[in-house]
Amino acid sequence: MKRLIAITSIFLLVFLSKTVNAQIPKLNSYPQQANAVIFLDFDGQTVTSAYWTATPFYATPALLSTDQITRIFNQVSEDFRPFNLNITTDSTVYFAAPINRRQRIIVTDYSSWYGNAGGVAYNPSFRWGLEVPGFVFSNLLNNNAKMVSEACSHETGHTLGLNHQRTYNGTCGLTAEYNPGVGSGEISWAPIMGNSYSRNLTLWHNGTSTGCSTFQDELSIISSNLNGFGFRTDDVGNTTNQSANVIFNGSSFGISGFVNSTSDIDMYRVNLALNGRLVLNAIPYNISSGFQSANIDLQVSLLNSSGNVIRVYNPSTTLQAVIDSSLDAGTYYVRVSNVTNDNVSNYGMLGNYAMTGTFQAGAILPIQSLQLSGRTANEKHELNWNIIADEPVETITVEVSSDGRTFTNLQDINGSLRKFIYQPFEKATMYYRLHVVTASQLTYYSNIVALREVNASSKYKLLSNLVTGNSIVVTSKGNFNWRLIDMNGRSLQSGRINNGYNRIDAAGLSSGMYLLQVIDGTEINTEKLVKH
Repeated sequence: MKRLIAITSIFLLVFLSKTVNAQIPKLNSYPQQANAVIFLDFDGQTVTSAYWTATPFYATPALLSTDQITRIFNQVSEDFRPFNLNITTDSTVYFAAPINRRQRIIVTDYSSWYGNAGGVAYNPSFRWGLEVPGFVFSNLLNNNAKMVSEACSHETGHTLGLNHQRTYNGTCGLTAEYNPGVGSGEISWAPIMGNSYSRNLTLWHNGTSTGCSTFQDELSIISSNLNGFGFRTDDVGNTTNQSANVIFNGSSFGISGFVNSTSDIDMYRVNLALNGRLVLNAIPYNISSGFQSANIDLQVSLLNSSGNVIRVYNPSTTLQAVIDSSLDAGTYYVRVSNVTNDNVSNYGMLGNYAMTGTFQAGAILPIQSLQLSGRTANEKHELNWNIIADEPVETITVEVSSDGRTFTNLQDINGSLRKFIYQPFEKATMYYRLHVVTASQLTYYSNIVALREVNASSKYKLLSNLVTGNSIVVTSKGNFNWRLIDMNGRSLQSGRINNGYNRIDAAGLSSGMYLLQVIDGTEINTEKLVKH
């Protein structure tokens, strides 16, 4: 079946008239290996396909600058980085590919022939071999490079066999044709096949599509034999025995890699000849400040020579991960992976990252470890922390934030204390960190923890996040859809909880961590569960 699918611009955008004579750069994301090609065509094209109109028409060039075109190419390339697929702006590369392994996406200023939509494409025209192009109407997207990028990836997704990611309410009524995602800032998320224009972390998704209980596993569909190109080969081994050596240039190093599957782990071996201080920063590939258009929330773990975890680094409100630690001479391993955050599982977090580091021999940190944890208990926020220090801690200040960025002092406490309980008055998720000063007046900050709104009248409540029997017990004040997924983003079970007392069967679950998502229209609440 040939399906015509358009993505409609959600916002009314004013077209800004301008003249841009862009030089189209010839760019390729994977030229040496891939014979499957997506051609982003910016310079105008005469369209003769009967699938679109009975008579030929000319799709005028997009009014985009060379810098904008390059930015669009980079974001679309990153969206398709895990696959053995070349994103190109070069027509000669497109025509050199097999006819049933290529797709043209025309980015054009001419939209009046079709209507008010951000783009349109046939599902799954990539497989037909009939030269049926898809379209992105840059004029209706205000020639905004971020929005044009999202539409290019979205329409390409249709040509590869994907439908929209939709949302449904507790009675299976459609609430949004395009899943708008959730969150704000760096970790805000939306599915590419939903409405991803205003979110930062826009990903392929395994979510509800053509029905409230029908999940579209987009990574499997894109990489399937029907499209014929699959995933790229992994670049770095997953275990200590397969690790890549970190090579220092003087006192620093730089590494680039990519995460090519939900469960991919990149393991690096670090050899330190002397005692000293290791500072490492892992950041996802991004377009501009605020990690715009990144595709991974990174987690970095530091392991000892036996492969045992010393510490895990995963800030809750940013996509990067930083290690700053005083280490003895010896062999260590750095493990890089993607990670589930408050807005979405790690299912679609695939793409490039860079890791830079420095080592200062002989440097000693008075505080070797400062780890903050927290929980909501008895309608209060409870903070606990552990400090390993070579000198006394003089003061500890608990700091609080409503956005995870701007912190203010909440309470000064004695340096010997290791616990703090607070009754927040704000009706929102609150972020906490510690500001610690040692006896020698050195200053340190802990990791940031996010604790949810304290609300005794929440819509649902878990009896316990620890599952020791054969059931997950949920009390609910309404009827909601739910789904249970593993830490790789695979959907294991789904159903509905009703008003009152509910039991979800957990007898078939093996020991480990899971995510329970309760869905209320466009709102998705995620709870972590541990099965013993």
